[in-house]
Amino acid sequence: MTAPRPVRRVDRQALQGLAHPLRVQLYDLLVSEGSATASELGRRLGESSGSTSYHLRQLERHGFVETDPTRGTGRERWWRATAADLRTRGADFEDDPSAAEAYRLLDAEWARTRRGRHEAWRAARREWPTGWREAGGETTGHLLLDVEETAELVADVVALLSAWSERTDGRREDDPRYRSVEIQANVFPNGRPPAQP
Repeated sequence: MTAPRPVRRVDRQALQGLAHPLRVQLYDLLVSEGSATASELGRRLGESSGSTSYHLRQLERHGFVETDPTRGTGRERWWRATAADLRTRGADFEDDPSAAEAYRLLDAEWARTRRGRHEAWRAARREWPTGWREAGGETTGHLLLDVEETAELVADVVALLSAWSERTDGRREDDPRYRSVEIQANVFPNGRPPAQP
């Protein structure tokens, strides 16, 4: 059994280093699709390699990405996301207006990129082999929970994803058997917020 993946709680300084639309997109691509060069990332995002290189160095400075030692040559630098599960909470930044705004930007950009990848899968699903089409799934559930049970449900989902991360650590992204599989889970209350005392 492998060691548990480290968990990184994003603090204010790291938040300021990540809260830029292009940096979120770069980090997100490296997490969801694996290692890449600045030039390749630039082509995929419609940015110059100079711009992607600059923002990758900023992400590196804040510990979100690193050089991938398993890829590239002396002239070609490959980047990968660092091996840590990020945790962010808007409540951690509510007392600081600039940090709250940075968190809002980060949260909105992550939501946009998640939606975009899901829509891309739905649009291209018929191009995938039957096994992959049948293996994927979508579900929505509605439960009557109190606030403590809601927090417990989220912790259970995080624990399940962490266990699967540990189980799959060490797999190579160039192995043709594997694809990056994204799990999106949103847990939120419906309706109007309760009256405040």
